[in-house]
Amino acid sequence: MGDTLLRRWLYDDFGLDVVELSPVGHGADLAAQVWRARTATNAYAVKWSGAGTNTGHQVAAYLGDCGLPGVPEAVRTVEGGLWTFHGKKKRLTVTPWIDGPRAAEVGLTVEQWSQYGVLLRRVHDAEPPVRLREALPRHSHIDARVPGLAAEVRERLRAPEDDVEAELAGLWAEYADTIDVLLAGDPPAPEGPRVVCHGDPHLGNVLVGRDGLHLIDWDDVILAPREQDLMFMLGGMGDVGTTNAEQVQAFLRGYGPHLLDDDAIRYYRHIRAREDVVGWSHQALTGPDREECIAITRGILTGGLAALAVK
Repeated sequence: MGDTLLRRWLYDDFGLDVVELSPVGHGADLAAQVWRARTATNAYAVKWSGAGTNTGHQVAAYLGDCGLPGVPEAVRTVEGGLWTFHGKKKRLTVTPWIDGPRAAEVGLTVEQWSQYGVLLRRVHDAEPPVRLREALPRHSHIDARVPGLAAEVRERLRAPEDDVEAELAGLWAEYADTIDVLLAGDPPAPEGPRVVCHGDPHLGNVLVGRDGLHLIDWDDVILAPREQDLMFMLGGMGDVGTTNAEQVQAFLRGYGPHLLDDDAIRYYRHIRAREDVVGWSHQALTGPDREECIAITRGILTGGLAALAVK
């Protein structure tokens, strides 16, 4: 999409007279594009996304409006809405720009891990209006696509057409037992109380700002047991999660009292490991960054989430 068209959308939809647009190349979501937009007085994060559900942005806007530290407020449209639609029903949303690197790039100190525990606890303890709570999905919208993608990957790997496909075929053969367990079915679903969960709170979605940590990218919001989010902080996520016991304990200290449900952790690890193995493998076949996608898939299978999920 051209800058001229986006500038017109931002002016017509949000009343923003943009003087500078810069694409932001972070994230694994191929259905989304992000820009840094500057007006004469302020900077904004602009996202055009076909991923997730509308309720994710509604939840983020509600939390931001409540003044929950670490959740960016939504910039309203000229008609008072939270987004507009363009293209093939893709949402255009705007939030204030947050200066600071992603935590996945710079890591978190022990103190910041505790601060992140506090932030995620506040999200989980939030009580949105009944209508918004009832509108939240209760199951992963990504996982629904996994069986079809897995079948496509397996079919493509029967007769690899290039070196990348051959390497991926070898990886799937080497870890066939693990992949078969992930694809065979789910562990028993957790039955604990459900709260608002971000759904994807790894460090790639955390910004380290001057005023503290900020949790962004709310497309995957889900109403689920807390373990849906806490699972990300208990190991197996590589550089986008905790990497040692001290970090885990710091996070849990900040999060506060909660008796972890081991069965729920096992369930959400299984779901996420399956999504990641299949999703990154599929992207290794279709691009972009095919070789990097294989490296990520290998990490998930060797010592990452998949290894923990099938214990």
